[in-house]
Amino acid sequence: MTAATVASYVREQPGVLARQLTSLPSAAADALRAAGAQRTARVLLVGSGTSHHAARLAASSFARPVRVLVPTDALHFPGDLVLGPDLLVVGVSQSGRSTGTLAVLERARAAGAATLLVTGEPTDDRYPSLDIACGPEGVGAKTKGCTGTVMALHLLARALDDADPDSDLGTAPDAVAAAVARAAAPIAGLVTAPTPTEVHVVTWGPWRPVADEGALKILETARVPVEVWDVEEFLHGPHRRLHPGSLLVVVGGHGPLADRADRLARFVVELGGRALHVIAGGLASTGAGEVRIALPEDGDAARLAALVPLQLLAIELTGARGLSPEEDVFPDFHARLGSKEVPA
Repeated sequence: MTAATVASYVREQPGVLARQLTSLPSAAADALRAAGAQRTARVLLVGSGTSHHAARLAASSFARPVRVLVPTDALHFPGDLVLGPDLLVVGVSQSGRSTGTLAVLERARAAGAATLLVTGEPTDDRYPSLDIACGPEGVGAKTKGCTGTVMALHLLARALDDADPDSDLGTAPDAVAAAVARAAAPIAGLVTAPTPTEVHVVTWGPWRPVADEGALKILETARVPVEVWDVEEFLHGPHRRLHPGSLLVVVGGHGPLADRADRLARFVVELGGRALHVIAGGLASTGAGEVRIALPEDGDAARLAALVPLQLLAIELTGARGLSPEEDVFPDFHARLGSKEVPA
């Protein structure tokens, strides 16, 4: 049997998404009924890390008012958020053990709100749950858990409004499969010696959650400095950190901001650095110090597919640095910090 690796989980993603489109619509409807969500008029999505990024990516799928918060804000800085019977609170935790997210669900339930846990490990019977059905992901940074969570939340949103589940992400399995097949080789060539020593990610608008998740994957695996900026903001100060060891990653949709980012990428390459373009509606190409990954036209499927080149970049950069994406650097970290419940 082939050992489970982060790379193997990346390759599983198209199949996971295709199965979800078939199996999850009815499971999502059942979970909503168990949560008593039929009378809710508002939705709150709460999660940390990759789960938070997935929730931000899926938020546009909800037809009714939706907010996305990290647990800290929901618990301590809620602003005008009112917990009550008209609110559905969806806790997003792939492990099902994130203590902050579970604390929000507990407080929401005490206030009479409907509560639901969306998770890859539905072992907690305190709350109604929706299994994202992506299968085990027991090593390394979450990849299929991220794309699977986006799809699960999308289908949950469609079920909440009795809408067609395939309307927006039906093409996602094919888009993700194409990204898996085409992106690995050019990205591997981009990080060969001399290996980049820092990564700058520039993005704009609705693509920010994709960029944030890609940066998190690089931090979790390659453990090099990574920062994410709006492309215009990067030009006003952060650009001073650029040097020949820099890798610029451009994430976004085709249009004037992509043209702006192209000029920035040319500057980086002329400086001796490298550039990776992950642009919806663009054309694939590979040149000296520069790679362009082709994605579908702008939309939900394109943003889901855009996660794949960033996942592959994290894997390739980690290997180029002589590290393993599967390494658990601090095995007892969550137990010591209390950020995840310890399994019984």
